[in-house]
Amino acid sequence: MHPVVYVIIVVVVVYAIIMIARAVNRGANSHFICPKCGNDFQVTGAKYAFSPKTFTSHDVTCPKCGYHGFMEVQPGKK
Repeated sequence: MHPVVYVIIVVVVVYAIIMIARAVNRGANSHFICPKCGNDFQVTGAKYAFSPKTFTSHDVTCPKCGYHGFMEVQPGKK
């Protein structure tokens, strides 16, 4: 394999690691409010990073009532 291919692979892997780390950090500094029961909760960094999402909301499940759906991301810790 050509050396340029190895460089491209390394750059892509490093970029992916940085983006996942940023998402996990963002998840640790935000929370959700359930529209059904009003529970204010946080999810793990991995759930935040890998859950389906739109620009402003994530598909999460409320730990109190079990409501599952897209909820708006609230800035700041709970």
